[in-house]
Amino acid sequence: MRNLLICILLSFSIAFNSSGQLINTDLKITHGPYIQIVSKNEVTIIWMTNLPAVPGILLDAENENQQFIQNSHDGLIDGGGVLHKVNIKSLKPGVKYHYKIFSCQLLKYQPYKVYYGDSIYSHSYSFYTPLQETSEIKFAVFADVHEKTTVFSKLLSRTNINDCDLIFFNGDMVNYFQERDQLFTGFIDTAVAYFASEKPFYYVRGNHETRGMLARELKNYFEFKNDHFYYSFDHGPVHFVVLDCGEDKSDTHREYSGLVDFDSYRIEQLEWLKEEVESESFKEAPYRVVLVHIPIAENMNYWEYGRKFLVKEFGPVLEKANIDLMLSGHTHRTEIMDKGESGFTYPVITNSNVSFLEVNAGPKELKVVIKNIDGNIEGEYIIPNY
Repeated sequence: MRNLLICILLSFSIAFNSSGQLINTDLKITHGPYIQIVSKNEVTIIWMTNLPAVPGILLDAENENQQFIQNSHDGLIDGGGVLHKVNIKSLKPGVKYHYKIFSCQLLKYQPYKVYYGDSIYSHSYSFYTPLQETSEIKFAVFADVHEKTTVFSKLLSRTNINDCDLIFFNGDMVNYFQERDQLFTGFIDTAVAYFASEKPFYYVRGNHETRGMLARELKNYFEFKNDHFYYSFDHGPVHFVVLDCGEDKSDTHREYSGLVDFDSYRIEQLEWLKEEVESESFKEAPYRVVLVHIPIAENMNYWEYGRKFLVKEFGPVLEKANIDLMLSGHTHRTEIMDKGESGFTYPVITNSNVSFLEVNAGPKELKVVIKNIDGNIEGEYIIPNY
């Protein structure tokens, strides 16, 4: 709280005149906030401002003292940029938290003196931490939006978003990452308008997100467990495994200009996967669901270099591990491949760029419902919990 008070007091000290004048331009929140990785004791909140600022979160819950939270790294409090990410730990499971985002403008940052400008708060938002043990969750999956925000907005409007515990974006939400606002105008702003300030979304990198000058900065805009695009986590009865498919063409393809190394990256990821499927949390989960943008299935109408690699190397590992379901995109087609039809003993479901999935994982079964842009059901798939 001391840092908050100092920042507020200093926000009134605006210098100078003549040629050294500092201009206190209005500080604004330009994008967000949006929530990432809500667990029983942790959450990350991200937003952007139009000017460099020092970020913080004002957090409170019923029967708890209000907290002002700032992050620091290596002894330095985060601040000075326009993209802000605050991680909050030591939360309690099954609690509704209220939060406001705080930003204090940095007018000038000198070695021995800092000049502050405006201090602003957002209005109040809320989120729930999941219970320690819950036998049922609901989630939705979208893929291949490719920056078509009108279509994405209509899909979201047909989703029972209030019933969802979490949402997945299963790759190719943008065409490439070339401009700094592209992720926001492409889909994040739309997600914020519908749910993302109060419900978490999890990002699955597609092959298009590897393209563009800013592709190497993609992680900055999201939160990934262990700082990898491939990761796993438990939520309710589901153990989720998120895989990174990489590019669809070979590393030597002229489209990549000699600047990719996905062969080595996939091998590194494969070694992680072999350890992951041997973990206790994976083996003991009622349901094991894999999300990967490019479907790892043999029996499809076309082949690509990337999918050949995934089918040959990843498919047998997932089959031996007895996963219950794979959810994918990439093909821009809605398709349900039952066990065996995929070429493996696990089912694969892909949703198109004009459809989405609603999944209910409960004590008796995991049910996937595919809905089109008008909200009509295109298909269903049920996995019993034996």
